[in-house]
Amino acid sequence: MNYKLRLKHPSGAEFEAEGPAEFILSEKEGFLSSLAGQNESGRAAPKAPAKTREMPAWDTLAEAKNGLIILRNKHPQLKSGEAALLILAAERQLNNTTELSAITLSKAVKTSGYAPERLDRILTKAIKEGLIKASGSKRNRTYSITDKGLERAWLDARKLAD
Repeated sequence: MNYKLRLKHPSGAEFEAEGPAEFILSEKEGFLSSLAGQNESGRAAPKAPAKTREMPAWDTLAEAKNGLIILRNKHPQLKSGEAALLILAAERQLNNTTELSAITLSKAVKTSGYAPERLDRILTKAIKEGLIKASGSKRNRTYSITDKGLERAWLDARKLAD
């Protein structure tokens, strides 16, 4: 079941999360602890080591092969659009890359074992939902994952790791 939480702090900071209860609670704690870490001048105080959260192990789900980040295993419940979302998230987490060209993403999805007809048509739903941003046109198109897309990919990766 998905829950939604929205908070507004008197300092003006806002927090919004949607997903399972455990995810929302862990993110809310992180948000509140970051606000508590600010001193009176509004500057961030030195941070204490953060609690380790149960993060999906991106290096066990994805690997680098021939310059591409690909999924290690083809999962039967995963469609090519969701695989592209996971590849974008893994690329961001493992390589710190914010954008990926359409050609590179298409090759990575195909190498992972999925056969998308046309990547731009498969990703239209994710773009409309705000999970992915597309820029450029035709052969110069690049895709980048949004924070909302990272959250969805994080949840999907946790399900696949189980």
